[in-house]
Amino acid sequence: MTTIMIVDDYLPSHRLMSFVLNQYGYTVVTALDGEQALNCLATGQVDLVVTDLKMPRMDGIELARAIRADERYADLPIIMVTGSVKEQDEVKATGVGVNAFLTKPVDSDDLVNEVDRLLQRTPPQTPQQA
Repeated sequence: MTTIMIVDDYLPSHRLMSFVLNQYGYTVVTALDGEQALNCLATGQVDLVVTDLKMPRMDGIELARAIRADERYADLPIIMVTGSVKEQDEVKATGVGVNAFLTKPVDSDDLVNEVDRLLQRTPPQTPQQA
């Protein structure tokens, strides 16, 4: 099963993205900041990271930089989500190796399409029925 890690300190975003990705057959693990995410990466298999840009202790840019610096995770796909519409944030994220950049509120279809694209998975036509 494919595992997605959602890293976001805002619980409603966590819940929404988790719900959407679960509906499409993904297993979801969560972390509230970059430090928790790095600890989670060290203890289990994660196939893709969806991270917020702005978080306490370690933000999304620092997390992406740390992931890319570790050869075990150098090819791990990263999607950054943020409420920021500043072009320099997207440029900075791309510069540290983020693969996709989405703005909040995240459209469910956009999220699933980016996850599927980065994992090279053919998307299902509809969410799985619970």
